[in-house]
Amino acid sequence: MSDDLKLVEPAEHDSMPPAKKSFYRSTLFQMLVVGFIAFLGPGLWNATNNLGAGGALEPYLVNAANSIIFAVLGLLCIVSAIAVNRIGVKWTLVLGSLAWAPYSSALYQNNRYGTQWYVIFAASVCGISAGLYWAAEGAIVLAYPEHKKRGRYLAIWQAFKSSGQIVGGAINLGVNVHRSTSGKISYATLLAFVVLQVLAFPASFLISNPEQVQREDGTKVKVDARTSTREQFRVLWKTLISKDMGLLLPLFFSSWFYWGYASTFLTLYFSVRARALASFLSAITGITATTLLGYFLDSQRLSLKARARYGGIFVMAIFSCILIWALIIQHEYTGKHPGVLDWLSPGFGRGFGLYIMLNTAGSMVQNYLYWAVGSLTDGTSELTRTAGIFRGVEAWGQCASFGIGSSRFSPFYTVVINMVFWIVSIPPAWFSLLGIGGADSPYIQRPTLDSKTTTPDADFEKL
Repeated sequence: MSDDLKLVEPAEHDSMPPAKKSFYRSTLFQMLVVGFIAFLGPGLWNATNNLGAGGALEPYLVNAANSIIFAVLGLLCIVSAIAVNRIGVKWTLVLGSLAWAPYSSALYQNNRYGTQWYVIFAASVCGISAGLYWAAEGAIVLAYPEHKKRGRYLAIWQAFKSSGQIVGGAINLGVNVHRSTSGKISYATLLAFVVLQVLAFPASFLISNPEQVQREDGTKVKVDARTSTREQFRVLWKTLISKDMGLLLPLFFSSWFYWGYASTFLTLYFSVRARALASFLSAITGITATTLLGYFLDSQRLSLKARARYGGIFVMAIFSCILIWALIIQHEYTGKHPGVLDWLSPGFGRGFGLYIMLNTAGSMVQNYLYWAVGSLTDGTSELTRTAGIFRGVEAWGQCASFGIGSSRFSPFYTVVINMVFWIVSIPPAWFSLLGIGGADSPYIQRPTLDSKTTTPDADFEKL
């Protein structure tokens, strides 16, 4: 009998009666809590950015601030596994929940009083806190759920985050519905966001530590033993240069690169109320698309390998086609400025539809990549590292994109750069994605049993 299949004598605590089932400790409750925080924090933050430049008159200052956020956030995401190792997932999430209210308050100050320094300062603070948040949240949404439900739980989380955009978009639309010209979003909109985002901090205390989570199938979340900071850096570097993650890094970078362009596009060409409508509708289409994709990725009718391949081909093909469409539309707008497009303007649907499709496809790419990263590894420490690397490198892509958007660089060439990054990143990523469901997959092999890891999920056997 091989070493990893040897019988292990039950520990003393194994003979104790199982803990009483509590909804407060259930996987679903954890997803609802982290989803609610995603609704208040990044969801409403996305709503302001989907207005185009945080609702500002011009995109340049806010694009520069967003570039700072993502530069700092990227670094913090990558090294945040060290924070999780020291203080745990829950307290990392608590610190991360402080990210958004200060930044929205800075946008409010800028919108109403023209204050600029506070926007840059709040962007730095937001980047630090959000870097901790994204790694902790990534560990929760990937490590806590039963593996066969991971896709749909990711869809629930994505739906909550997109619901922030829906609520934010509804507020935007209600306040700005009569404004058919270009200009700033009403500052009352941003004030409402600040009030809501403050609630993320107390909500974060409701999350359970991984060892307290009670899965529906009786299995436990894999909790890795704490190690030294030096060991964390060593393992982080090993993960970065591994085949599975290393080949995905270019795709992580290019997956959100479009967002800086999308924000600038909306600000330059659309009226205030059209921008509000875009924030509202793009969230609805994003929720619908990611929910359907999540159910497909969880489908037990296909093997894990088939789901990984078909899902990857679908989202990459859709996003590639929309980037080509963006190139065509932007070429037209660069050659002849369409003016301020309102929903009553001729030709409004072409540009507006492009924005909606670009954000919807981008949401599907994000949902798929989170699922793929979760399918390549297991355990809270491993998933914190991989989710942190994913979100960190992705954030640097956003940093570069918003950095370009902070100048008066041609939007047309921004799309060209986006396409080049995207197309070049697909072939190496595909070699890594082909490994999902293969012989080395963590959900194919029977894991070693120890005091911190229970028997595999039932769906291991199905795969």
